[in-house]
Amino acid sequence: MSERNYTTVNPCIMCQPMGSVMAFKGIENSMMLLHGSQGCSTYMRLHLAHHFREPVDIGSSSLSEKGAVYGGSENLKKGLKNLILRYNPKVIGVSTTCLAETIGDDIKRIISEFQEEENIGDERIIIPVPTPSYEESHNSGYIKAVESIVKEFTMSDEGHEIFNNKLNIVFSENISPEDTREMKRILANTVGSNSYIMLPDISETFDAPMTGEMQKIPVGGTKHSDIADMKNSAATIGMGITNDNRAVDYLEHTFDIPAQNLPLPIGLEYTDRVLAALSNVAGIDIPEEYQKERGRLIDAMVDSHKYVYGTKVAIYGDPNNVLGMLSLALENGMHPILVVASSKSPRFAEYAMERVKQVKPDCDVAILEDVDFDTFNDAVRKADPEMLIGNSNGKYIAKEMGIPLVRFGFPIHDRVGAQRILSLGYHGAMNVLDKITNTILEVEDAHLEAKWAEAESYVPLGEDTFHFAEA
Repeated sequence: MSERNYTTVNPCIMCQPMGSVMAFKGIENSMMLLHGSQGCSTYMRLHLAHHFREPVDIGSSSLSEKGAVYGGSENLKKGLKNLILRYNPKVIGVSTTCLAETIGDDIKRIISEFQEEENIGDERIIIPVPTPSYEESHNSGYIKAVESIVKEFTMSDEGHEIFNNKLNIVFSENISPEDTREMKRILANTVGSNSYIMLPDISETFDAPMTGEMQKIPVGGTKHSDIADMKNSAATIGMGITNDNRAVDYLEHTFDIPAQNLPLPIGLEYTDRVLAALSNVAGIDIPEEYQKERGRLIDAMVDSHKYVYGTKVAIYGDPNNVLGMLSLALENGMHPILVVASSKSPRFAEYAMERVKQVKPDCDVAILEDVDFDTFNDAVRKADPEMLIGNSNGKYIAKEMGIPLVRFGFPIHDRVGAQRILSLGYHGAMNVLDKITNTILEVEDAHLEAKWAEAESYVPLGEDTFHFAEA
């Protein structure tokens, strides 16, 4: 909070159910139902559709004043029945909102009653996820949903101890569909295309091709059989290090699956770490393809260095994405004077400062987390950066201060193509670096054009200006 007020003003985060929706959209043949008022699902559909430019259907129990007083059991059961009738999903995620949590509805009990009343057997799975909107953030909602999905699919003893020799990859933060496709390419070329299980997988569900046919539920997502098989894997890697990846912890402690958490592969160092870990798991050398990509990235860094070096930047957004972008900025000689994580995470500040000390110990950086945009705007004015790197919500302070904004992360509402932004891997680092460098060059061109347009910048030459040599 800023010094001017004692409440949150324009939060930098979305509510927990938003993250839950993004997680469930990454599994096969699933639908989401929010237990709360109609406005909650409408808000989230709109928010996600604006970012991904895809239709996003979310069911609602449509609680009204009556439900708020007498309980929402009847509404939730009707909502589930209608969702099954209209969409026929194999999996339904049910997340709570502020209203449902405030009145104290026990959604696990209500769902159990519904399954018994409607005689729903094993052919349909309903997964409850308590996500009160008045606490934590969309990041925590995402983590809780992924954990609930893994627990539901792996709780059965059937098929256990059939070792599959696969690697589990579990994301602790939402990434773009293009980043998901890049991670799948990296995994296919290191551990093998049939040797990993990725959860969640939004590569198709949030960026579906146009086929001319109406799909009520987008095709794609992690297969149910693969999620159930995660308990038989050889190892698990959690992608993201600032938050507790609860699904990774569950697999490790319940099924004794060796686990490690790695940073999102944004920039040179963090991509090196991920590829080294994957090559170690697979027992192979890093493929030549990626050694060449790494060389091209270093070449791009050399080409851009004279333009980006010393540029004062402010980076903000979700913790793991911000940590990766901070690392990329430091590697390229930029000066990150303000680094802001939108939500509170256990280790963000620690890892951010550690990375600063590793690469640029003399860099005077302010690290903030769990702030609103009122506080963020004050911090930006005080830091006076030359560039902002983050989501669309920073455009107002960028315009006020007359500095450019490089859009990155979630949400991006005022530009198209957010679902195709690539930031992971060596390819992603080159993409981001080119975008940053070209933004700097565009600003420099604009400043020169403005200067040349000033009348006093033109001084006519008189006869006395020239000195003629004597014959």
